[in-house]
Amino acid sequence: MTRCPACPRTASLKWLVTMTDKNDNLGREFVKCESKQEQGKKLKQCVHFEWLDEYIERIQLEGASRELDLSLEAEKFGSGPSGSGGPGSGNSIGATVRDASGTAELKKLNKQMKKLIELKKQGNLMAGIFYICVIALAFVYVMIISR
Repeated sequence: MTRCPACPRTASLKWLVTMTDKNDNLGREFVKCESKQEQGKKLKQCVHFEWLDEYIERIQLEGASRELDLSLEAEKFGSGPSGSGGPGSGNSIGATVRDASGTAELKKLNKQMKKLIELKKQGNLMAGIFYICVIALAFVYVMIISR
């Protein structure tokens, strides 16, 4: 998950599922900032909340605008002398850092998804073998009874 857009803390959003049936939302996924008030600081507890589909849409829009910003920054950066800190070069570096953490998270999710798919395949294979054994035993039983 990305960090909360509503608060200055570095805490990432938590991915949760509703467990109550209020407004017919049972089982609906959402993201929420769970950063607490820190002692000695004036920042209050964050109450940011987004349904997962809205969160995904926002992230996709931010990604598209970030890619556009990065390509524009690359053109500006490439036209100046090498090594110059052109206007907005800090934004480009910041976007790269966010992309790196997002990419690492996506790789982790992809790895978990591959494991899940493998387990599903193994489960389906075992179910298929079980049903073939049941059919073979039924055939043997019928052959024994018909004698």
